[in-house]
Amino acid sequence: MSNVDPTFDSASGLDQVDLKLVRLLEQDGRMSYADLSEAVGLTPGGARARVKRLRERNVIQVIGVPSPAAVGLNSIASLQIEVSGDIDEIADTISQFEGVRYIVLGSGRFSMLVEVYAANHSELFSIINRKIRKVSGISRLETFVYDSVHTHEPFFPAKQQYGR
Repeated sequence: MSNVDPTFDSASGLDQVDLKLVRLLEQDGRMSYADLSEAVGLTPGGARARVKRLRERNVIQVIGVPSPAAVGLNSIASLQIEVSGDIDEIADTISQFEGVRYIVLGSGRFSMLVEVYAANHSELFSIINRKIRKVSGISRLETFVYDSVHTHEPFFPAKQQYGR
């Protein structure tokens, strides 16, 4: 007889109850512990303890994420950047500019992707061309301005386990 728990995912360190809690909180981060407990078969105190553990382990953050347009950010661009200097130093510098919300470092043709948000195209132009392009160590920058967002799926960890 095996001692392996089939409900435990050793890669993530989460069991099926944890994964279901994550999925539920992805759908509604304000769901009550009573509702969570009913959905996963725990007491409200048990659900609260599980959620607390998930937060302490940085598995989840329960935050409000506004729509950019709802808060006046109507112009968005993705910048693909090649660097010739210290990538971390360049990323640190770029991260200080207002409107920069997301920076990814990677390998390939471009070593950095930056997402920039602004109130309008004029402000976006200024951030990109009067600030970011002037950062020492950027050897090439290509801009992709978003005209519309077709799909935005902010759900990550429990996606595969529940057929989303």
